[in-house]
Amino acid sequence: MVEDAQLQQAGYPFTGHFLDLNGLKYHYLDEGQGEAVVMLHGNPSWSFYYRNLVRELRSTHRVIVPDHIGCGLSDKPADSSIPIGWNSGLRISMRCSTALICRPN
Repeated sequence: MVEDAQLQQAGYPFTGHFLDLNGLKYHYLDEGQGEAVVMLHGNPSWSFYYRNLVRELRSTHRVIVPDHIGCGLSDKPADSSIPIGWNSGLRISMRCSTALICRPN
């Protein structure tokens, strides 16, 4: 696991959050307040990709950036029966994002 100090040095000064969904732990950023903006990364990538946008938008928007399973700080299951392709990752991330948007930050 990457240490917080390493992330801070790399320009990722955010507090990570975790959501348990179907037995898997999703890491996500939830920064700022206001109208929600959800950012979904490609594969392979993670929320770090959007760090500069998060910093800029969090003063005027609620910015939610989940890491797909298998990416970033989310769980990386060894079980090959868990689909981690783009289509399944997008569906799961949208479910995760919907759950987060419905939560107060």
